[in-house]
Amino acid sequence: MSSVRRLVPGHTFRSFLLLAAITCFPHHAFAETAVPKAFAALFPAEVKIESQSWNVTDTAETADEIEEGMTYGKVGGGKMHGFFPGSVSCDITIGPEFNLSLMVDTAWESSPEQLQMWEMMTSKDRDFAAQAKSRFEFLKVHVKDSPDALVFTEPKLEQLPNGHVNYVEFSWKCARNPGGENIWMDGYAQTGTTVLKFSFWANMKSAEAIGMASEIFTAFEKLDIAELLK
Repeated sequence: MSSVRRLVPGHTFRSFLLLAAITCFPHHAFAETAVPKAFAALFPAEVKIESQSWNVTDTAETADEIEEGMTYGKVGGGKMHGFFPGSVSCDITIGPEFNLSLMVDTAWESSPEQLQMWEMMTSKDRDFAAQAKSRFEFLKVHVKDSPDALVFTEPKLEQLPNGHVNYVEFSWKCARNPGGENIWMDGYAQTGTTVLKFSFWANMKSAEAIGMASEIFTAFEKLDIAELLK
């Protein structure tokens, strides 16, 4: 970590830590605050928003004094959590849900060198194969039932035209869900250093889930980031 501190200007490094803290909050810790309409529009129409948060800080405005050689910008973003009305689960403690986050830190876009540093420091976010394997193992541990009632498929990865998804389909049959249809999907897209992430568990097949992901990615592509940060 010491080498990173030497390479990254102080304000930029602190903004990275602030952004990491914002994006690591569990969904139940969200503040019920208004979010920009453009951000809210990223949420699929079929999902009911349950909690939301939004915060953006201009590090130049909050600095005690502007220091020469330091990089300043806007850092923050928002998160939303929701559920699929009418969805079902064979376990009342876990089941379908939807989480989405938007992360912004414009200071890293001040030069090609800064952007390269950001790419290096966030490279694990784009290790989709590792994420798919981790999600698969998570589901096998936390979703349990008799062997003949629960069947997992191997995790799959797909690069869409405007984003990436990985997902695990599984059949989990019970009286509440006799069809057993379930999928967990994670999605990722970025524009510069603005990052969109989402994950959801739904009672649907992969084609429908990929269609939903594509709509989210398309809405993200249309975002006016500068207007969003005003």
